[in-house]
Amino acid sequence: MARLVLAAGAEARAGDTDDNGGAQPGSASHWSSLALRALAYILLAVLALVGYRRVLAVAGAYAGEPMLLLWPLALLTALYVAAVWLVLRTRPAASRAARLAELGLLLALGVVLRGAVFGTAPDLSHDAYRYAWDPYLLAHGVSPYLHTPSDPALLPLRDGVIWPQLNWRTSPTIYPPGAQAFFLLVYLVAPLNIFAAKAAMVLCDAGVALLALVLLRRRRLDARRVLIYWWSPLPVLEFALNGHLDVVAILLTLAALVVAEQRWRGARAAAGVLLGVATLTKLYPLLFVLALVRPAPPLADGQPHARWRRATLSLRQNADFLAALMGTLVAGYLPFAGAGLSSTGFLGTYLSQRFGDQGIVSQVLAALAGLMGGSTVTLALLQLAALAGLCAAVVWWRGRRPLRPEAGMLALSAVWLALSPHLYPWYVAALLPLLALYLRLPRRTPARAREAGHRASAPALALWLFVLALPFSYVVFAPGGPRGLFSLSSLVPLALVAIAYGSTLARRLALASRRIIAALPA
Repeated sequence: MARLVLAAGAEARAGDTDDNGGAQPGSASHWSSLALRALAYILLAVLALVGYRRVLAVAGAYAGEPMLLLWPLALLTALYVAAVWLVLRTRPAASRAARLAELGLLLALGVVLRGAVFGTAPDLSHDAYRYAWDPYLLAHGVSPYLHTPSDPALLPLRDGVIWPQLNWRTSPTIYPPGAQAFFLLVYLVAPLNIFAAKAAMVLCDAGVALLALVLLRRRRLDARRVLIYWWSPLPVLEFALNGHLDVVAILLTLAALVVAEQRWRGARAAAGVLLGVATLTKLYPLLFVLALVRPAPPLADGQPHARWRRATLSLRQNADFLAALMGTLVAGYLPFAGAGLSSTGFLGTYLSQRFGDQGIVSQVLAALAGLMGGSTVTLALLQLAALAGLCAAVVWWRGRRPLRPEAGMLALSAVWLALSPHLYPWYVAALLPLLALYLRLPRRTPARAREAGHRASAPALALWLFVLALPFSYVVFAPGGPRGLFSLSSLVPLALVAIAYGSTLARRLALASRRIIAALPA
């Protein structure tokens, strides 16, 4: 298999080329490279099917023996990396028909991978059962924010399929109003049906891939890069198998990004509505306001009150976007104002729990708060300060560089993941559609070009390595698992960024010190 993948990459790079560097459409090497690539894709997908079947076989029993899940996850990760390598290391086909055929094959094989796991009930995580239970309560006039599944008053509502599979039965729901509205829509189609909930998530998953293709087309990037999302084990396992809600927030966030760039009347307001609904589904998309607001054009430094005038101008040109966002949030929360939403449901418990699965910055802040007395209030203040500081750094960075909105969203995603009180595998799937735009693999290039390329690609590559590592948290946090290894999922990518930028910084400091010494009088 490895020989076939390497041969497909080598054939595509070494074949006859046209004036633009692509293979000539009519050449023998053009068709042979396409055939080899197609064969490699199919072989990788077939082997991935074996891996997914093994995951399904051990999903219900791995908690007692974590190593049962380790090897299937390692196989799936290796196959995914090989597929991404093949796409990023080869040129797109020269003819439009061949490009569409190759893209169609990649998308179809991704559908096959999802189909292999969809028909199995979610065993790795039971969160989706809550998605079916909450709207069941709402349909009977019961607030999931006030009543726990174990409430004796709800005994007549208990069923034999959904209720026995619920987690946290003694806690009210954590899901915000937008999520509850989505659950209710699915419930109206198929009440108390776990596969209906999964089907809704898979449709959103397909929508994410479609929007990723739209963004790739707008940026004039290779459409095959959608494989970075579409073939990743994370969406297959977490959305097609486990049916996690996060894919809805990802879809709405990408839709807001795409619509915000449109020029038709009302596009900015529509983007605000979409981002508002995303925030009503999961809370973190609210941070992306900082990436989607349009910065005001710079004013001359000599103008009086230039900074104030620029801030006022920025507020005016984003007024429709911000008004639509705030209006959506208010409209979403109002219907639940009298249903116990002010109690925050399970959210307070979620934020205070400590399982050792925090983001890397949260781990550091927790240790610092422990040195300061271990107060929960102290930790919360440190987290808020860190969030404000990191978000301000992203805004400052965006102001100094012509940073695209999707790059800002990727940076802000890294911020909230670093500060998250828990890091579950399905959380980091939000990075993948954005990484499809920015991921670059290291190349053998001349020293100066290599240095610049490594600096540009290191953050995206580090985030991708982080994404590759998170599925293994199922093994790490299983009973008896090596929990101490979890921090490596963040430390190794951070080390990559430090090496890429640290070497450049060291050289610049050395050069500056030599200049200072040379300027000193003898």
